[in-house]
Amino acid sequence: MESMKKTRWMILAAMVSSLSMAAGCAADEATGDTAGDEEGATTDDITSTANISEVKRQSIGNCWLYATASWVESLEKAASKTEDNYSESYWTFWHWFEQLANGYGAPTEISTGGSYMTAAGLIDRYGMMLEKDFIPEEATSEMSNRQKSALDAMNTWLKGGGLTATGAPKKGTQEYRGYILKQLEKAWGLSSDRAAKIEKVFGVNVTKTVDKSYGSRKPGSEVVRAKDVLAAIPDMAQSTAGKTVINPKLTIQDAIGTGSSYYRTGKNAWHEVSYPYSAGERRAFYQEIQRSLHDGVPVVSSWFVDFNALTPDAHFSKKALEAKGPGHQGGHMTLLVDYTAKTSDGKTYAAGQSVTDKAILAQLLDAKTEIISVRTKNSWGGYRPDRWASAQLPGYHDLDMDYLNGPLKRCKEVNGVTDTKNCQEDSGMQDVVLAPNYGKD
Repeated sequence: MESMKKTRWMILAAMVSSLSMAAGCAADEATGDTAGDEEGATTDDITSTANISEVKRQSIGNCWLYATASWVESLEKAASKTEDNYSESYWTFWHWFEQLANGYGAPTEISTGGSYMTAAGLIDRYGMMLEKDFIPEEATSEMSNRQKSALDAMNTWLKGGGLTATGAPKKGTQEYRGYILKQLEKAWGLSSDRAAKIEKVFGVNVTKTVDKSYGSRKPGSEVVRAKDVLAAIPDMAQSTAGKTVINPKLTIQDAIGTGSSYYRTGKNAWHEVSYPYSAGERRAFYQEIQRSLHDGVPVVSSWFVDFNALTPDAHFSKKALEAKGPGHQGGHMTLLVDYTAKTSDGKTYAAGQSVTDKAILAQLLDAKTEIISVRTKNSWGGYRPDRWASAQLPGYHDLDMDYLNGPLKRCKEVNGVTDTKNCQEDSGMQDVVLAPNYGKD
């Protein structure tokens, strides 16, 4: 992203009965899609989306994987100048495997929710795969229908007692893991060739993982280790206070670090920063986002969706929300790529406006500069007349500062209906994921 001059640990689980922001990608009541689809690429110039990959559209509640995929693809593209389409379905497959093989009890439904840390852990253990190699039929599709059909198939199997059926292996055994793997391969409709390659890399009972079994050699079978994918990211060995050095020869492994799905470590590993409460702390929060975007590094962000705040021109506005009252809600994760701001001299610099003057960029970082909105690459598809009539950049949304600051009413849902008499107040912005030289934990 050479031309991009500016632009709380949270589990995104299903928001069924919780009032907390442990919510995942909220389902759109109008279409049945979820609030977490990605979108296709276009050019955007206070930044450029030259290194942002194509917009996609999610079909289930796994926006966190779409946001992470956009992040990975962007970091790689900035380093190699090539755009790869990594498979969100591949990571979803392994998320479900770990959930069933390592979870407690015998669930009757797959949870599609997760977080950036969950995604980083999956990439660490299972690597990456291009969509054309995992589900070739969807290599050029904006939305994966296979994810939805696989989810339906797995939930039907679980509700029918698949994990405890007669002849099913004992939970906790290697055979049990293999049993789950076979069912997942069937539900996902993987070809015999693809299933064989998966089993060749990880074992028929998944006794191997990329991080522990392939330290000195590549796994093959189109499975790619994070350490074999270049990423243009801040290099903490070279960066100093006030000066960030972007190293295009580091890797996705450097960016995700090592550890678990709860905590990652490493000198170049990204970290989560929660949204603060005071106005001064919030300005400092956005200054770190600005610094990252000025350096050409996009920012993964978790925020709260209320569809009644969505305007025809693809903004999320508190004023629009107040006019309608709370609507269908849920948590969401996307990729921040740009912003609109007003400097102390009264000048406004809009998202999509190219700014290269270093003096103006410095002024934009001033504490007195007012951030008006941030632009996010979403995962709801590029053309959605059922959600918005027009957008300055198809597949992207502008999150107005009044919406992000709130307070917004986060309400309990009963049978998919928002209970407007059972709400709590919170901000719209929840947290961001930044490189280690931006922000504080």
